[in-house]
Amino acid sequence: MNRILILLFILFFAASCGMQAKLNRNFKGEPMAEVAEAFADLTPSKIPMQNGHTKVIYTKEDRLDGTTINQGTNTLDPIHSPSVTKVEQFIFIVDENGVVISTKYESSYKRL
Repeated sequence: MNRILILLFILFFAASCGMQAKLNRNFKGEPMAEVAEAFADLTPSKIPMQNGHTKVIYTKEDRLDGTTINQGTNTLDPIHSPSVTKVEQFIFIVDENGVVISTKYESSYKRL
């Protein structure tokens, strides 16, 4: 029984520390000006929605260099991971009054 409780606690703790949870905790219900201040170094793209809300997307791209994957000392041919670009999107749904009503986080990798 204790193992199950510990496992549930670990799963809950891991889920509450994710990027999506941080976005919800920090920005949901806050004015859009606070979001713009936090993401001041990124350019937003705004998409009007049919229900009067606005979708605001901040996109961040980072180039990750390739690296050699260590297989131990007795290997003959090393494995190299390719260089990729990490694309992170912070998506906010804003109502007519400029208040964040929903947040979403997406990340993906593109090969160079």
